[in-house]
Amino acid sequence: MADALSGRLDQVVDTILARGDATAALADTELAPLARVAAELRHYPSAGFRARLKATLKERATMTTTLSAAAPTTTTAREGFTTVTPYIMTRDESFTNFLKQAFGAVETETTKSGRGVHRELRVGNSMLMVGESAEETTVPVRPSAYHIFVDDPDATFARAIAAGATSFGEPADRPYGERSGFVKDTMGNYWYIARSLRGSAVPEGLRTITPYLHPTSVPAYIDFLTRAFGAVEEARHSAPDGRVMHAQVRLGNAMIEMGEPDPAVPMPTTFYLYVDDADALYHRAVAAGATALTPPADQSYGDRVCSVRDSTGTLWYIARPA
Repeated sequence: MADALSGRLDQVVDTILARGDATAALADTELAPLARVAAELRHYPSAGFRARLKATLKERATMTTTLSAAAPTTTTAREGFTTVTPYIMTRDESFTNFLKQAFGAVETETTKSGRGVHRELRVGNSMLMVGESAEETTVPVRPSAYHIFVDDPDATFARAIAAGATSFGEPADRPYGERSGFVKDTMGNYWYIARSLRGSAVPEGLRTITPYLHPTSVPAYIDFLTRAFGAVEEARHSAPDGRVMHAQVRLGNAMIEMGEPDPAVPMPTTFYLYVDDADALYHRAVAAGATALTPPADQSYGDRVCSVRDSTGTLWYIARPA
């Protein structure tokens, strides 16, 4: 039995060090706790790293704690929030002002500290987190993309332009069932301003603002989200050349959209992900190939938070709400 465990352990360590998919180990009663340790220690290599790592794991072979292979994400979140909330880092208040002028955002919370300002804003039935800091932090300032559904895309498009955005597509009826126009704000974020041409303005299952990702390989990224966070694919539409033009995945009660750009210009972003068990999901995400950034810890504002970065560069704050 010990030899069999040692052999399986060798494979898990090799896979984790190579940033491969080691999530299968989380369903193995003996290997699950060892995989957690391997994921924690892989960022501290030295000449004798692999030997010491294996020795450490064998010492913990009697551990009985396991991680469930079932989807750990949940609909549990703070009031008004969903499982996934975009977290946008800025240098100053100009981005918040743009959201208010262009999309009628309502600021629901403002917290100031020596490190900057944390804001929370509501747009329709969606929430955004915005961090302001004059200095580069662990949450970098970088452009992302968002699908925003409104009653009047033409009027909203005009307000966005008046607020300082630039157009890269005038409003028009699109063959995929919506009237939409496209703008880029002064930070470089893309906003796909739309109204569904079928029924209500917001398509069923979506919200006012839905994050839109542009990974170089949608199938590979959906596979990662499924293994790491228990995501469920709900739609996929491919071009004749096989490129995925549009896909939707659900995490808890939130949706994320994505499509493969041509040419490939990935736009990594940052998410705040509410779950029941932040510790378990942290280890699961690392086992699935994410890079561990900060381990789970209780924060002064009540949430228990940890963070990982996936292969696209997207940063995930995994949080158990207070």
